[in-house]
Amino acid sequence: MKMKISWHFLPCLNLCFLKYTDRISGLFFLVRYCRILSRKKIQVCVSVLIFVCVTLTLAVTLTLLLTQHDPTPNSMGYKKAAVAADTQICSTVGKEILLQGGNAVDAAIATLLCTGLASPQSMGIGGGFFMTIYNKSSGIATVIDARETAPTLTSIEMFTEKSTFKRGPLSIAVPGEIQGYWYAHQNYGKLPWAEVFRPAIRMAENGFLVPPNLHKAMVGSRQDVLKHLKDLFWNSATGDLYKEGEIIKYPKIGETLKVIAREGAPTFYHGTLSDLIIQDLKELGSVITHEDLRNYTVLEKKPVVINLSNGMTVLTSPAPTCGPMMALIFNILDGYKFTPKHVATLEGRVQTYHRIIEAFKFAYAKRTGLADDVFVDVRQLVETLTSRDYADSLRGRINDSRTYDYTYYGPAFESGSANGTSHLSVLDKDGNAVSATSTINTRFGSYRAGKRTGIIFNNEIDDFSFPNTTNEWRIAPSPANYIAPGKRPLSSMCPVVITDRHGSVSKVIGAAGGSLIPSAIVWVTSHLLWFGESLHQAVSQPRLHHQLIPHLVAYERGFDEDVLQGLITLGHNVTEFPIISAVQAIDVNSRDGAIVAESDVRRKGKPDGY
Repeated sequence: MKMKISWHFLPCLNLCFLKYTDRISGLFFLVRYCRILSRKKIQVCVSVLIFVCVTLTLAVTLTLLLTQHDPTPNSMGYKKAAVAADTQICSTVGKEILLQGGNAVDAAIATLLCTGLASPQSMGIGGGFFMTIYNKSSGIATVIDARETAPTLTSIEMFTEKSTFKRGPLSIAVPGEIQGYWYAHQNYGKLPWAEVFRPAIRMAENGFLVPPNLHKAMVGSRQDVLKHLKDLFWNSATGDLYKEGEIIKYPKIGETLKVIAREGAPTFYHGTLSDLIIQDLKELGSVITHEDLRNYTVLEKKPVVINLSNGMTVLTSPAPTCGPMMALIFNILDGYKFTPKHVATLEGRVQTYHRIIEAFKFAYAKRTGLADDVFVDVRQLVETLTSRDYADSLRGRINDSRTYDYTYYGPAFESGSANGTSHLSVLDKDGNAVSATSTINTRFGSYRAGKRTGIIFNNEIDDFSFPNTTNEWRIAPSPANYIAPGKRPLSSMCPVVITDRHGSVSKVIGAAGGSLIPSAIVWVTSHLLWFGESLHQAVSQPRLHHQLIPHLVAYERGFDEDVLQGLITLGHNVTEFPIISAVQAIDVNSRDGAIVAESDVRRKGKPDGY
């Protein structure tokens, strides 16, 4: 039986070939069109109309499924490259740079620039960073130290009150971020300098959706943001601070980035832009001078190398970071020869986590001796911290049946507990890796921004130690970390790249969260290397942390109550802590090379790759 279709119904068929965005308006036209037909024709028209509606629904659903961007990899992982940042938009920026032919360093710089806009409460071009770079073809790793430095006019006497170095203009150290990008790009980048700036410039000028963590930070610091940073974060359309999902723009920082993209880093430190920066800083009350900017130097250093008994090699940053301290933790734990069986039972988990906590305590006790190695000779301390013999001796002091008072672990001086920072991990198609941690120190840094440049400046002076102060446990601050002109403060940052016995990248990992960074990295890495967990499990599960002072075990909500009770039985004091750092990591499957990336759910980020 042949079906005869009248020309009256051609609009119905034509509707099926429109883009789904045009079909909606077309459907309304069709309904009106059917009304003018005869009864019989109307019956047929209605039948066709029902058919079209069903087709339209299926088409819309299919189109949405095909066009929806979900950067989360399937169970097989990415095939060639990945980027894990603490916001989805910035992970995608890094991936796009890789797709344009950039390498891991190019992608890292572009992602950091993006993160400075999406997470300005944590990092930005007014701060500094540490970057661990691994070159697959040469098998060589290097660390770029772009840590901020104390201004020339700084003196200990300036900081008699805590408020002066905690926040405000005197808390601002000389930024190293842009000079660090420049050094990394000139020596290890591939794409043109201006190219890696394009995504951030577009974001600043055209705007982007406020991520949840930026909104949360503004709410948490509402009064200070309104007082000092209102020009950046006030939405005049709503008469309030920007909220999650609203479009925010940064026109001033966009202009600043365009100048740097066009003229290079020299403009920031001794060019036309430096004049504007110094005017901003002087107006704010900072003591940073033109000379400070001109004299700022990026340092390239050899990494701390930790050879594990399973053939893996951990590469991380040296002093003034906590890389050497983290090496001690890894070496202590490596001697236990952990396997998944160690955490297969409740008793095993209690004993294993007790050992990890004790290793944390011994290592954090030594943290206070670390400092800027240009000003303080820390060679002997670093040699000790990275010694397997020393790790063996401390492991022998760990009692599986009990814990001890903090004096048992030998804290000589106070250990700081600043929080903040942002971390990203990158792996490119050639197997090169970058692990980078950047910061402006605590939330929104100094709470000061330049009116001319839009730069939010750090409060890194707060990371130094100051005499004549003690904490509530009457422990004095560390003289090794006393402030001095041109000196870099001690940092908890320790970006990590892990290679296998063949020299291929196995893992890229790092964290944000101040003094909680080393313990978070060790916790996640232990569950990956020794306990047989997936990357998602290792990163997302609740964690434990102990930094000796305060003398208590911090745990995240949802941690196994039975394990906590077991730790209490061993003498540990436990307390719930909101969030223990945020980890961004990449894991490469040794069997098939599949790449899995994870951005910590604690910051609601997502990775991206291809």
